[in-house]
Amino acid sequence: MSDFSSSKTLAGIGSLLFSGIIGIILFIVGMKGLSEYYKDERIYDGLVPAAIFFIIGTILSVSGFILCIGIITAIIGIPLLIVGFIFELLAARYVKKALQALAERSGEHLFETAGTLILIGAILAILFVGVILIAIGFIIAAIGFLTLKEPASGAPNTYQAPPPAYGSTPPPTTQPPPTADAKANFCPNCGTPVAANATFCSHCGKQI
Repeated sequence: MSDFSSSKTLAGIGSLLFSGIIGIILFIVGMKGLSEYYKDERIYDGLVPAAIFFIIGTILSVSGFILCIGIITAIIGIPLLIVGFIFELLAARYVKKALQALAERSGEHLFETAGTLILIGAILAILFVGVILIAIGFIIAAIGFLTLKEPASGAPNTYQAPPPAYGSTPPPTTQPPPTADAKANFCPNCGTPVAANATFCSHCGKQI
């Protein structure tokens, strides 16, 4: 199995197991491999902080939810929920940027859709529908990874700038051969310029 195939497989499995530590690790490892393949650091940058933010946000959110069961402890639980929500929102933003970059490099638009759903789901995480949107987003990302095709040439989809215009060689220029009319403007005997309609040279008197 090539590095491309193993990377997309790891990222796809990690997407399906996104809610667990193993899934997060597999997702990051797979995305790092794809980042190296496409030579685009945006695909991997921010995913490690995203994993840390997600874990912290989940711990704070769960703790805050438990504390909110009691009336007195809710004073502590509500701020924990808010801070946890912020951490999870930051994590989703990093994931969306990484998937967006992968969509641009691979041409697979499922990653763009997945990133958008994950970010919207994080915004609506307070509601149950937000969790559903996040799950759907990662499932779509997993489908994108498992169906992602390696370029036929085997080379990554990298951008190459065109060569600078100033380095090109200008086409050779040729001068048209002199015409008979141009020769008639000079005396054939002494070479003195004469009028086009002159019959005698004004310098040597020779008939033209």
